[in-house]
Amino acid sequence: MTTKILQKLRPLDFPECSKQAINYLVSCFSSDDHASLPGLSGTPENLAQDVAKDYILFTSQNQRGHRRLNAIQELHMLEMLCTAIDEISQGSRYKLFNVIFGGKHEPVKTNLLTKLVSLALSVRCGAVLDCAALWMQEQGCHSDGVCKLAHSLVEEYCMLYPNVSVAFHGLPKVSPLFTCNFISAAVTIFYFNDNHNIPPLGLLDAITDWISSDSCLCFESVRLVRIQSSFSCPVFGLFRWCILGHLVTACNHDKKVDMETSTKTFALLSKLHLCILQNLQAYKSMELNQILFHLQDFISIATAEGLKELCSILPPNRLLKIIYNHHSQRGNQHFQPMDTS
Repeated sequence: MTTKILQKLRPLDFPECSKQAINYLVSCFSSDDHASLPGLSGTPENLAQDVAKDYILFTSQNQRGHRRLNAIQELHMLEMLCTAIDEISQGSRYKLFNVIFGGKHEPVKTNLLTKLVSLALSVRCGAVLDCAALWMQEQGCHSDGVCKLAHSLVEEYCMLYPNVSVAFHGLPKVSPLFTCNFISAAVTIFYFNDNHNIPPLGLLDAITDWISSDSCLCFESVRLVRIQSSFSCPVFGLFRWCILGHLVTACNHDKKVDMETSTKTFALLSKLHLCILQNLQAYKSMELNQILFHLQDFISIATAEGLKELCSILPPNRLLKIIYNHHSQRGNQHFQPMDTS
């Protein structure tokens, strides 16, 4: 049976229908007694999902279903969402966010969320970014939806213009948790094992700067492990960057491919390596569970695709020989948690 709120919204045009829908969701999740809400004939969550689907995502099968907003209307929608999430109480904030963007991955949701996060980053709205960070953890920072969001941000803020924007560089000050999860997604997207998976220089510079400024940044997600079932930690991926990145860059340097970029990359990777070691010292002082890191994670770098070829090109030395031999003779082994002491 159609509820009163849906009947009220149906004859309205955009933006009024979406504005009232957002206001209704805010009142729904701000109320201590959902049963007293007008027009509520089912559970609050189910009704809220219907309202979000019909008048925010426009993906339902009703008479307004599959409506496409133009660019100006979409920007208006993003501004309304950003304001609503920012102004609602902190305890209700993620409930509102999750009813719109939570659940299974859908292209419409991900596209709108990507644009909302980009807007929040540019206007420094920590409330939206914090909610997006929790969403990333629930989805998994290595999932397709999260990686798509992160890749869009990299393209927009690190590749579209020659210099990385001030807003992007200041991301950790706005939302450290989002920054941590974003780095986890970035090291998944850019594996750094060949010339086709090299992170943009602007991204490498920004991440190195972030980690050098805050030795605990990589563990923002791990801090929540006691209250959040899922977490991410980009340290292993960053170690992979330092090792494979040096090898890939060395190959390009020997081939005299963009010498200036190679020189800058070497410098950033060396600085990043030092920062990661400092991060591990900070991790030890935080007294977090050491089982979160496994030696297998780091040794598995030696099995990276293309590493054997890279080692055969570079001048031989002891470290490369060890990695090469491990890659050639690897077998099934049981690894114990890494001792970070």
